[in-house]
Amino acid sequence: FRSTYTTTMKRLFISLVAGLSLLACSQQAPKNYYEIEGRISGVEDGAVFTLFRVTGDPAPGIAHDTLRDGKFYFRVEPEQAKEHLTVLCWQDDYPSMPVHLWAKAGDRVRIKGDDKLIYTWRVKGSEPENKSWQGYVRSAEELYDKLQRVMLEEGQLYLSNEDPSLIQSRYDSLGRVQQDIMVDIHGRIIEHMKHQKMDDVGLIHLTEIAAMCNYLEDYPYRDEACEIFDSLDEEWLAKPEVEQIRLHLYPIEKAVNGEPMFDGEMYDLDGTHHTLSELRGKYILVDFWSCGCGPCVMAMPEMGAIAEEHKDCLEVVSITTDGDEQWREASANHPITWHNWSDGKRGTGIYAHYEQSGIPNYVLISPEGIVIDQWLGYGKGSLKLKLEEHIR
Repeated sequence: FRSTYTTTMKRLFISLVAGLSLLACSQQAPKNYYEIEGRISGVEDGAVFTLFRVTGDPAPGIAHDTLRDGKFYFRVEPEQAKEHLTVLCWQDDYPSMPVHLWAKAGDRVRIKGDDKLIYTWRVKGSEPENKSWQGYVRSAEELYDKLQRVMLEEGQLYLSNEDPSLIQSRYDSLGRVQQDIMVDIHGRIIEHMKHQKMDDVGLIHLTEIAAMCNYLEDYPYRDEACEIFDSLDEEWLAKPEVEQIRLHLYPIEKAVNGEPMFDGEMYDLDGTHHTLSELRGKYILVDFWSCGCGPCVMAMPEMGAIAEEHKDCLEVVSITTDGDEQWREASANHPITWHNWSDGKRGTGIYAHYEQSGIPNYVLISPEGIVIDQWLGYGKGSLKLKLEEHIR
């Protein structure tokens, strides 16, 4: 009896171990990457698609693939638990509006399209933001397609060999058409938003709408946008990006030539705190810049020369509109010998008082702290000419 019992138990034990071994083999280790698969019909092969992470700052593409047999594919190890991504094609016959998607490790996201209007391609993925984004896009799909076609027409006009003076009016007309289409799109988006619970996708669209409120004086959806913003609960209002929406919908006081400057607390790369007021007694040239702004970087040698030439009467201050990491990296790549500060608020701090819808954005302040002049953009020698106008 003992022999039979022992033999039976051994067989059961061996079977159990074998079963557990098979189960362990069948349960693969979690993937440390996500996959993105595109299937595009009705377009020719050969187009190169680039995958980008959406970080809020300019960044190079993280992966590239060429359309073959109507397919492209990305396999990427994420840097964050969940990533907001875009796919874009730089070819002239594709609009410069990317398709948006979200993914985390282990996900397989599928993109499907049947034309070159990439923004409205369909996306399926396990992250809820994908479904939410698609809902907003579908609410104004035909308008988004119309906008992409107008952008393509504008691009072809740019590539033409016609005399620029002869096609300027056409450029202007296409610009107005795009603006009108965007306003119509926002009407659809706002209507869709009214029936959705606020999420990160809705916040992205509300940010775009709020920016348009700031850009167009007669924007027809300002009141509705303010109503949606005012209905946000404390959880959403605590998000840093919401402050930019607030500034667009409820603009703060702007600096005016001939009146006292606006100031704020900033810090340098070593963490030492500064204010513009500490520089009073000399002229102050303020430069609002970003690492992704070509003209901002091009201006640096001239700013260095100005800082040295006028060091007895002028202080030059560069104030970043980038996040802290991007600012520090850019400062290492482009050594700045004059004051290099940040307030950690990107575009919602001191910059908001001087903002002129672009960068580089310059402000000249008198030794008494009065704003003398404000201007936008850079061309070789332009800073020296400006200073010659005001500093004798």
